[in-house]
Amino acid sequence: MNQITITVRRVLLLLLSASVCVSIAAAQDGSGSNDAGAVPAATAPAEQNNAENPPLSGLDQPVAEPAFGGRSYLVPGLQLSESVDSNAAGASGSKNHMAEISRALASVDMQKIWRRYQFGLDYIAGGDFYAGPTILSGQGRATQNHTLAADQRILWRTGQLVIRDSFDYLPEGTFGFSSYGGAGSVGSALGGISGSGAGTGLGGGISGGSPAGLFGGGQFGSLGFQPRIGNDTIVDITQGLSPRSTVTLAGGYDLTNYLNVNNSTAPFKIINSQQTTGQIGFNHLLTRKDQVGVQYAFQEFHFPRAGSGSITAHVWNALYGRRITGKLNLAIAGGPQLVKVQNQVTASNPSATSSNLVSANGSLTFNYTVSSRTSATVMYQRFVTPGSGFFAGANTNAARFTLGHRLGRHWTTNTDVGYSHNSNLQTSTTTSGAGIQTRSYQFWYAGSSLQRQLGQQFSVFVSYQFNDMGVGQCTGAGSVCGLSALRHTGQIGINWHPRPIRLD
Repeated sequence: MNQITITVRRVLLLLLSASVCVSIAAAQDGSGSNDAGAVPAATAPAEQNNAENPPLSGLDQPVAEPAFGGRSYLVPGLQLSESVDSNAAGASGSKNHMAEISRALASVDMQKIWRRYQFGLDYIAGGDFYAGPTILSGQGRATQNHTLAADQRILWRTGQLVIRDSFDYLPEGTFGFSSYGGAGSVGSALGGISGSGAGTGLGGGISGGSPAGLFGGGQFGSLGFQPRIGNDTIVDITQGLSPRSTVTLAGGYDLTNYLNVNNSTAPFKIINSQQTTGQIGFNHLLTRKDQVGVQYAFQEFHFPRAGSGSITAHVWNALYGRRITGKLNLAIAGGPQLVKVQNQVTASNPSATSSNLVSANGSLTFNYTVSSRTSATVMYQRFVTPGSGFFAGANTNAARFTLGHRLGRHWTTNTDVGYSHNSNLQTSTTTSGAGIQTRSYQFWYAGSSLQRQLGQQFSVFVSYQFNDMGVGQCTGAGSVCGLSALRHTGQIGINWHPRPIRLD
């Protein structure tokens, strides 16, 4: 197992080195290119680079057409809102902490296209200002939110190399968008706060790829104010073997570091995590609409806190996809996974050993455009995650449903519902009191918004979201066992999203 880990790390190092070399060569070659060049090969009709039906084992999602016609553009956005949060501290029972929060969010979305290269960037920055008593002593009345995603594509006739990076600094987990006032608030700002270029990865932890989420970046659940820094870096290559067959290779590194642990509202020690992932896949187009593939992935989870052990996972998946441009996107992945849990040897547990678990891994993505007014998305995934700070590794089942509907010319509704169930992979309590000493926890949310367009650049919205986090049966001492943290958030705000600014 150690040899496999060393081999995977060497492959990732080679990928990163190759990407740097290619990027330098690309910069030198592209220095004299025409900025207003043709749309890159990624949007050309070649099967292996078809943006409408990209490889199932890759990280790109299908698009009906390039954003803003495949042109270079810059789109700013702004959102101002007022909200009331019934339980900002994530407590249970009579300990609920009511808060009035003023939010200001600004975004920039950019896409720059050259003849053979393409760069995308999405950035969201915001500030939350609390009225009344603060959640934590010494916390202050203001917090910050930052989410930045960027990708650099280097294209050739039969494939591409992509360097992706996603960074966030948030006071809460990504699942449910609570840092931004809820899923309804984010959904109301499509085209303003939500990006079109690189994609900020704000998908509530359910992100790109099949199976979705293998490279990390998801934080399923949060108890109150827990600032954290997360970063996910991925290098992936897509190479066409024939007009219908492609092979993909990818490597990534993800880390989550929780800040101010000693001043957190959580009554336990939060667990930081590091994840290394490598995967290889093969894809074949049966028709222009149907695609099949196979994929293997290796994951290694490391937890810096002493006594937290480590986890490795081997994942095998069969893939199937059916895509009808502008109408339907169905992607299914499933197969076995072999998980090895290595318990850390400590003074209290000197005989700690490893255990092997065989379970199922898979995902489902279903996007359907019912009409020009209505669209729906259903997503499900089952996979190994770092544990969201609560566990040193977890088996996670996550599902999400979104529905968008336009009412007449000016009114739009967005509904977003998500659920996750997380089972502890550590069979012992050797994590030095860190994490939740329980077998599982669950988190779900339901949010909806109503938006009214005011002219071409402004819109107003009202939204509501309900969150519930429940902690299950205890396996050791812990003050959060049996906890049920209910939370209601109401919000009203205004969005500004002007027309795209042409860059070519």
